[in-house]
Amino acid sequence: MRPRWRSGSLAVWQGRSVDISYCRGYWSSALNELTRAHWQGRIDYQWMWASQKLTGISVLATLESYYQENGILATNFSCRHKAECSSNCATFTGPKSAYVSSGYEKGLLPRLLFLSLDSGSGGELCEQRLPSAVRTQEEDRDVLALPKNKHWFRTHELAWYILRAFDPRLKIEDAKKHFAHANSAKCCMNKQQNGMADSVLFRNCQGYLKRELEILDPKIVVSQGDKAKNAIQQLLECRLSTIDKFSSIIRLNGKEVFWLHTYHPRRVGEFYQHRRFNWETREAEGWVFYAERIHHFIMGGNA
Repeated sequence: MRPRWRSGSLAVWQGRSVDISYCRGYWSSALNELTRAHWQGRIDYQWMWASQKLTGISVLATLESYYQENGILATNFSCRHKAECSSNCATFTGPKSAYVSSGYEKGLLPRLLFLSLDSGSGGELCEQRLPSAVRTQEEDRDVLALPKNKHWFRTHELAWYILRAFDPRLKIEDAKKHFAHANSAKCCMNKQQNGMADSVLFRNCQGYLKRELEILDPKIVVSQGDKAKNAIQQLLECRLSTIDKFSSIIRLNGKEVFWLHTYHPRRVGEFYQHRRFNWETREAEGWVFYAERIHHFIMGGNA
């Protein structure tokens, strides 16, 4: 049975429908309802993807336009803080776009966003730091070849633990196509051993985060490190419920969001204690705990 459009709602499998009549023609609201219905198993994901494509909305295009307008696009770096942030830093490189995977943009799985520190090392070529280029670089990356004890592999691992609850077939090397990653500081000082940028970069970039997160529209936010945690704390409107000292349900940009804070993997002791890997079961029990609560939250229950 093929799904079909009908007046005021979307007919789905076996005659069940998702009511979008209240949306008054506003596609964003309709698609939010369709996405929620998909996560709850009430709509075929490929049909939902097709309906999203009808809007012609591209997260990458919207993000690039926002960066361009505010002077924080790699090829149009004219940010008002440029002189202050780059002064006395010979290795300074300009802004790098957030990574937005193709699956994140399509909304095939709940939108999972990681917010980290700065990029640690920025490419010399501006074109390599544009939204589409960052996507290509990351989706072509061999995840299994990454150093297992470093930030980027551990980010993919946590994404996999969270998202496999919604797609049990998902492999760790394929999680890269279903999450997004942004940095609290857009530019980079390229310090030795990927050292964190100076506080001035985080302070000056804070003003750009609100709209960036509105565009990315995550349902789950994982902050990595204290600077990222502070950024979310400044943006959240209220804390709706607390699960433990690392996780809570918050209101962000007018929407309920699951927020998980983790230590940055660079803080080895605290990070691995939080991860709680069980060598007998070969599972990171800390991540399993949060993945279960995230799944419950997305499916409409209390986390």
